[in-house]
Formats: sequence, structure tokens, C-alpha cells
Amino acid sequence: MIEKLNLPVLADADVVIVGGGPAGIGAALAAARSGADVLLLEQFGTLGGLATAGLVPMFAPTSDGERMIYGGIFKELNLEMCRRMKVEPWQEHWQAINPEIFKRLLDEKVLEAGVRVIFGVKVCEAELSGSRIDAVLAATSTGLRKITGRVFIDATGDGLLAALSGVDFEYGDEAGNAMSPTMCAQFAGIDFEKANAAAEQGHSDRAIWQELLEAGTAPLPEHHFVCMKQITPTTATSNLGHIYGMNGIDEFELTRGYMEGRRVVHVFEQFYREHVPGFENVTLVSTAALLGVRETRRIRGEYRMTVEDYRRRAVFSDEIGRCCYPIDIHSASTNAEEQKQVEQVLDATRFHRGESYGIPYRAMIPVGVINLLVPGRALSADRAIQSSLRVMPPCFVTGQAAGVAAVLAAGAAGEVRAVDAGPLRERLAGLGAWFR
Repeated sequence: MIEKLNLPVLADADVVIVGGGPAGIGAALAAARSGADVLLLEQFGTLGGLATAGLVPMFAPTSDGERMIYGGIFKELNLEMCRRMKVEPWQEHWQAINPEIFKRLLDEKVLEAGVRVIFGVKVCEAELSGSRIDAVLAATSTGLRKITGRVFIDATGDGLLAALSGVDFEYGDEAGNAMSPTMCAQFAGIDFEKANAAAEQGHSDRAIWQELLEAGTAPLPEHHFVCMKQITPTTATSNLGHIYGMNGIDEFELTRGYMEGRRVVHVFEQFYREHVPGFENVTLVSTAALLGVRETRRIRGEYRMTVEDYRRRAVFSDEIGRCCYPIDIHSASTNAEEQKQVEQVLDATRFHRGESYGIPYRAMIPVGVINLLVPGRALSADRAIQSSLRVMPPCFVTGQAAGVAAVLAAGAAGEVRAVDAGPLRERLAGLGAWFR
């Protein structure tokens, strides 16, 4: 928080959303379709966040085994993307993302809804009157500018606006260590028919990497091999390797992460070309513009979700959606045993068919600020359940709920705590949301 500055006002809106990733998109479309004047601020030149600029290759499974539980805006976008990709949606598996198709789809949807979008802006401060946000300050191509509004939504993923507004937060584990990020990348020139035939004979990329690890000849001490996901007949996107020991909200550490991430991607490119059948002519096309950060701030909210909510398959009276993704805490260090435990925990915590847990509206309400909501991976949660909530489908769901709640709050002097769960859930159900 800073003293109020006499700066030009760039824009004003009923609902101001900071961040155009999954949570921000969900919030913007839900609020605009509910009749609000919506302004969406994004630091990159594309919407979609990690699904586009971050090149994350796929959406987490969207089904609990009985239904697609991430209903509403995510379901709409996912199904339309799949239609344009000419593929069937994999509800119970990992759905590949074509980032260029998804970018254009998001552009079309926000334009149809009447959302005002400003690209190339970086929010860097907040102006408050007591416990109410009056404006955010953003670095733009014309200098520092002010954006005013009635209700604000922090969809940065890092809880940045909340932190700038004085909201308390947690970071990482008890020692301050956070999950390691990954630099995703696009590859071309792949013979998938050959690669799949080799995999059927036990010579998959994962199996070959494990053989090199056991022989002591792997090019990286990486014991958590994630994926190389096919996107088109000859291209794939990787989610491989980690940048260990990185603080995702430290400017110098982030810079190191981007550089180290590109080095790691090149190592994997060489591994595939030299060792994996079907990848003899593979070419690295692009590394992501946005680093795949999994964990930074978790705000202090009116309700703090915990792993016990996960274990008891919680149901809440103010529930705004549900999640069925398992506990997925990526290692923070190069410790081999810690890395190996990641997939063991994933398997051990996976729900049975039809199981999920609820997400309460109160987890998005930060303590100490009247007119702010925080959906996405920075909502109020302990580290274990955050590792489940952080994936993109539930981020769309919490963003969608924040957008509808912001519209209701705008009619109550912007006070997000004045939103009644009953009307909120009714409106969400009308959008296609699903909850107990």
C-alpha cells in the first residue's frame, strides 16, 4: 500500500480483474455475462496464462469418473477447444491443449461478452481507503497509471494484489520452501507411430530415462519425470524437469528460473533426439514465455481450506464448486527420495469414482479487505490441498464464482462479505456449475 498519487486514470469499471489466466478468464466471462462492466488486466499479450503463454501441455482430468465436475465456463471452453482441434475431450484423462487455438478462442469469448481487456500492463501497487481498495497502479506503455473500480479480483496466481493491499499470506512449507517450477516447451518433427510402437515394447521415454538414472548416466538428477504430450500429428509440448530451490516471488530468483528452465529444456531435447525412438529428428520450436510456477503466496482468508477437507470429501453450505484432483506437491529440492515421493503421494491420495471435495466461497475472501476476492491457486488453503486446487480446471471454477460474486457485491457497496451464498449458488448453477 502507498499514499495516494496524483496519476492519470487509465480506466474505471464495476469489476477490475488482475490477471488473465484461468481464474481471471473465468471471473471476467462470468461477471460480464452477469451484466457488469468488466476490465481485465493482463501483463502478457495473450489470455490464458499457463494454458497459453506458459505452454502447459494439458488440462488436468475433468471428471470424477461419473461426470465432468468443472461445469460452466471451463466446460464450455474445453469442449469448444476440442471441437476446433478435431479431437474427443478426454474427461477422465489429461486433455491436450493447442495453445494457438485456445488463444483465439479466449479472444473471441471476451469480445463476445463485452469484457474490456488491456494487455501489457503490470500491476505494481494498490491504493486503499481504510480496508477498501480504491485503485490499482499499473506500469503501462505510457507510464504509471491508475485503474479504479468497485470490486477487485486478484487472479494473478501469486496473490500479488492481495499482498499489495496488506493481506497476510503463507508461502511454501514450514521452512519457506515452495514447489519447484517447470519451463514447458514445444517440439516438432516427431514420429509418434514409431514412438508409440516402441513404448508398447517397453521403450517409452519415461522407461528410457529411468534406465539412464539407474545406470548413473542421466543428464539431470531428475527423478520426477512428468510428460511429453502429443498435441498434433507431429508436435508435442513438454512438462519436463524442474528448477529446484527457486523462490517464485523474488525478482532475481525468477530471472534465474527462466534461464535455468531454458537450459533444462535443451538438455531434454538432446535426450529425446539421442535416446527415444521416434524423436530422432525432433526440433525445439519454442520455450514458454511464462514460467510454470506451481506455488507462491496463499492468502489468509475467512476460511482456510486444509488437507482434512480433502480427506473428508468436504461439503460446504457456501460451496461454489468441487475438485477431484489428488495431492500433487512437487519436490522443492534435488533430494532424490523427495522427488520419488511425488508420484507415490499422487497415487495414494487419488479419489475413487464419484468422489470430490467442495470449495467454499469464504476461502476466496481475504481477511482485512472489503472489496477483494482471490480465486485460483492463491486462495486461502494449506499447502497440501493447494497442490490439488492449483491445477487449471478448478482455477476456472473459483474464478467463475468470484466473477458472479463480484457482481452481487457491486450491488452491496462492493462488500464481498455481504454476498449471500444462496443467490450466488443459484446464479452459478444457472451457468452450469456443479456442487453438492
